[in-house]
Amino acid sequence: MSPALLAALQSAPAGCPGMGCAIVAERERALIEALGVAVYMVDAAGRLTFYNRAAAEFWGWSPPLQDQRWCGSWRLFAPDGTPLPHDQCAMAACLREGRPIRGRWVYADRPDGTRVACAPFPTPLHDAAGQVVGAVSVLVDISELQAAEAARQASEARFRAAQEAAPQGFLVALPLRDAAGGVVDFILDYANPEAARLFAHTRIEMQGASLRALLRGDPRSDALIEGYAGVLASGEPLHREVSYAVPRGELWIRSQTMRLGDGIAIVFEDITERKAAEAHIRHLALHDALTGLPNRIAFQERLAEAVAAKQGVAVLSLDLDGFRVVNDALGHGVGDALLREAAARLGLCIEPEDLAARLGGDEFALLLSGAPPATLAGETLRSRAAGMARRLREALTRPFLLGEYRASIGVTIGIAVAERDQPVPQPETLLRHADLALFHARVEERGGLRFFAPPMAAERETRLLLHADLREALSTGAVTLAYQPIYDLRQNRPTGFEALLRWTHPRRGPVPPAEFIPIAEETGLILPLGEWVLRRACADAATLPAHVKVAVNLSPVQFVGGEVARVVREALDAAGLAPERLELEITESVLLQRNDAVLASLRELRAMGVRMALDDFGTGYASLGYLRTFPFDKIKIDQSFVRDAVARPDCLAIVRSVAGLAAELGMTATAEGVEGPEHLAMVRGAGCAEAQGYHLGRPLPLAEIGALLGR
Repeated sequence: MSPALLAALQSAPAGCPGMGCAIVAERERALIEALGVAVYMVDAAGRLTFYNRAAAEFWGWSPPLQDQRWCGSWRLFAPDGTPLPHDQCAMAACLREGRPIRGRWVYADRPDGTRVACAPFPTPLHDAAGQVVGAVSVLVDISELQAAEAARQASEARFRAAQEAAPQGFLVALPLRDAAGGVVDFILDYANPEAARLFAHTRIEMQGASLRALLRGDPRSDALIEGYAGVLASGEPLHREVSYAVPRGELWIRSQTMRLGDGIAIVFEDITERKAAEAHIRHLALHDALTGLPNRIAFQERLAEAVAAKQGVAVLSLDLDGFRVVNDALGHGVGDALLREAAARLGLCIEPEDLAARLGGDEFALLLSGAPPATLAGETLRSRAAGMARRLREALTRPFLLGEYRASIGVTIGIAVAERDQPVPQPETLLRHADLALFHARVEERGGLRFFAPPMAAERETRLLLHADLREALSTGAVTLAYQPIYDLRQNRPTGFEALLRWTHPRRGPVPPAEFIPIAEETGLILPLGEWVLRRACADAATLPAHVKVAVNLSPVQFVGGEVARVVREALDAAGLAPERLELEITESVLLQRNDAVLASLRELRAMGVRMALDDFGTGYASLGYLRTFPFDKIKIDQSFVRDAVARPDCLAIVRSVAGLAAELGMTATAEGVEGPEHLAMVRGAGCAEAQGYHLGRPLPLAEIGALLGR
């Protein structure tokens, strides 16, 4: 309040309402009204003598004063809510003590019954002799401040209660600085119960303790203090996941540190169980559930690490020979037991730095990492891999005792080696090289051992390119059918034709079926290719005379899944061909599967009325057993016997025996490979009913069959 205004108020006589006295200048009155805060005045006895508009609005008064209102008539309450005696209010103290009173706030009841928090600031008024003649007071409504403070306190209480009960740890720490102002440590100002539990301390122990002491000399403490100091300096949060050694074991903590006023707040949670679960999940993801060995993913990761180390690496790819026979004959339970025992034997063969893995099925792999020359004692990685292969063969070819069963298997091994002083291929390339070596070992001799050689990759590349070209040829119609006549030797005329695939490559020229059919079978392309052959052959046969049959070879792959009967039925229906005019040729490799689905498909085909022929008879084993398993319509004697029968009595005896057997069983015996007149005379004399070969007719396009039938 200005000195001029205070002087004017001091000169106002008691009981001068509304500043009506002339002593108070009009300009001071205007100033008081413009203040916007409640101003009122009392005389020495405490009677109200003046109030401005803001005071009237605050208290609910209306001028002019109808009677003198004693300040003591207002109902006042102390901050704790108890009634405040009149002689203890700030105004009474001011008049009594003759000095300004500050810092006393009260609750007051308004005339309308509302209660408000207010803070009076009374100042005494003196006359010329220095006697107290009254007092003037500014009255501030602090209800909003009180509400805000109450809300703050309530929020703080809720926050503290939440932190006390929070499942996460919570710390508040203040920096401890050196003489230069640098942060050298943090002092704990608050720790909730969860923080105390996690760090195995009482809250009393943690209160005021240094963070370094809490970390128990952890070697990462300097970096941690530095990181927290960075949060304090920049305000950027810090996120961390770290483990600590605590009395109960390893403790994994995930924390977030934020700046909080002059210090930092750290929120952290115990993620030990989550880390353990993640480790378990990763173990499951990287290990084979049956054998417990690392799986393909883990093997590839370790292989990549070994290649990056540039110390040499060898990969051994293993295939258990005879496992499927054991699995099919004795059941999957015994097969699983064999795989587990085989995995255990592999583990006993390798060194601690090596790795054995199960890649799937009965396929295993070993990774031999190179080592310093002193460790290998001059042994090359190639010789070490060869020695390992020998130990593996010895271990895996010993009989397996599987409960009540005793089983023996073999192992075929392919090896790819990159010595430490040689360029190392990419990890996936090295594994592919081992697989290529295994493939060649299986082709050449089951139970064999082959090291990878570069020509293998070139051959594989050729096969892949041939597969891509064959797929394109099938989609563009570049594959065709030729038909080789099958002669009825009694009628001396062709009564059927065998459909043979022909493919002329745009760059390589004609590709022999013996070269591209295995590729189609290996890649699964034989399924769409075989379906196309059936549909094309049935459609072509429908254009020939009704007595003419067409024979189509089926691959064993086509019987997988049991779809072959559906494909044949759809081909017959699409062409409108009578089933008895279609003859399906299968080899005994189809029956080797001894699969219920295969036998069901064969029976379904036979039920349609389709004729069934057993091709290449005599080249396998137990063929007579197959004739008992399934009743065929025709037996085709393999051309190797027919070609040699003119010079070898044993082959002639086989041809005669098969022809006689077929006649006894009510089947037709067809001799393949009739390449000259001597072969034709021999098969006639042996009792064969049908024959085919170049001497009787080469494969022809469909357009030329009519001329052959017309002769």
